[in-house]
Amino acid sequence: MFSPRFLLCLLLTARFAFAAPSPKSAPPAELHLTLRKAIALAIENNLAIKVGEFEPDIAAARITSELGAFDPALRAYANRNVFNSASGENDYGAYGLGLGGKSVYGTDYQLGLATTGGSNSRFPNLYSSGAQFALTQPLLRGFGSDVNLAALRIARNNRQISEWAFKQEIIDVVTQTVFVYNELYSALRNYEAARHSRDLALELCKQEETRAEIGVKIELDVVTAQAEAASREEAVILAKNDIENNERYLKQLITSDTEKLLAMRISIEPPPIAAIGGVDLPAGLRAALGERPDYRQALISLQTRHINVVTARNSALPRLDLVGSLNLIGLDSNDISESLSFWNNRGGNPQNWSIGTVFSLPIPNRGARGQLKAARLIDAQALIGLKQLEQSIIVNVANAAGQIETARKRIDSTQEALRLAKESLDAGRKRHEFGSATTFEVLQLQKAMTDAQAALIRAEADYHKAISEYDRQTGQTLRQNGIEVSN
Repeated sequence: MFSPRFLLCLLLTARFAFAAPSPKSAPPAELHLTLRKAIALAIENNLAIKVGEFEPDIAAARITSELGAFDPALRAYANRNVFNSASGENDYGAYGLGLGGKSVYGTDYQLGLATTGGSNSRFPNLYSSGAQFALTQPLLRGFGSDVNLAALRIARNNRQISEWAFKQEIIDVVTQTVFVYNELYSALRNYEAARHSRDLALELCKQEETRAEIGVKIELDVVTAQAEAASREEAVILAKNDIENNERYLKQLITSDTEKLLAMRISIEPPPIAAIGGVDLPAGLRAALGERPDYRQALISLQTRHINVVTARNSALPRLDLVGSLNLIGLDSNDISESLSFWNNRGGNPQNWSIGTVFSLPIPNRGARGQLKAARLIDAQALIGLKQLEQSIIVNVANAAGQIETARKRIDSTQEALRLAKESLDAGRKRHEFGSATTFEVLQLQKAMTDAQAALIRAEADYHKAISEYDRQTGQTLRQNGIEVSN
């Protein structure tokens, strides 16, 4: 007859080893992923990337808006005025066409052509036409392309900043995808290791029950094995929960419809084996200062600060404008077309021109001087901030390189620890068979081997993550993953 404890071990083994899903429930659909496919799906579907994708287009639209400041404006008008009085009827019409705008050098220009014609009691027919040319050219404040193109250049800088910010968003999503993918793979391996550890405890439990039946083992060994098997089942449950959590995190990264994908299972292939080697730190630092999006944004922002200093300095100057105009007037009492012949002056038609200057200066000009001082201080602050960012980049790249080296050494040490743990367990089993090792000692050796497996899994995952983090810190994530971002 079998004892109740032996039957309990058999039931535990059957429950843990042969549990299967209900045949009534259809298996969910499965999405099979490689790391490269997961990254591609994240770039295509991730909502954070979709949001960031709008920013360069918004910045491009603002460039178009700033270009509009130099668009000439066309103005046309036509009206008729009829006035009845005791002395008769006055009937006049007025028509005009003009063009005006501003050049990149600050020149305001106005070109116009106008004509009027009609009749009244004193002058049966009278037609008057005129052409006007007017220019205002700043000589101090508002002069030059540096000032008048400042807003356009800042808009172009902002577009470059938005493009680099978009690249940073992609880099962050790709890096996070690599992290979660490796965490999911580690969770799967830990789950298998936890199940194997539990099965070892169950096997030992059955062995101890069998020996207890024939009086070879004491009851304490049986209870110890049973307690350890139940404890390791908790580790299996926690490992399974870790898999499910990381699956959800990965689904969130690779899809815009998380609710739909939640019902889908995910299976993954092992991540590509990264070559274990040294890191060229000087090359990494050069790459970081050339391709890190945050550093490139800081450089462009510094250029914008320089532009602001130039415009603030110009605003502090006095206003001295050169103004000029030319008016050609034509009159005729017979035909409107004859009044338009004012340019040849054959009929003695009047001409008028003027030229002069306009000067103004606020006293004591505190507003402009305060803005200039603030712009210079902000420019100096941005320069120090850039130096601070350079310092941070150097430290972060060096730390990332150190993490790779540390993880590489951990892999070597944990591989050796696992090998020794397996040998120790094999030796402990043999000693246990001959009665020179206790059940507790064997269970401890099993646990040591499981811990060594977990340490190796963690070290390998951290190594892959350290490489991905190093790529992020050096700005090489897109290049290393073959990703091109079109501008």
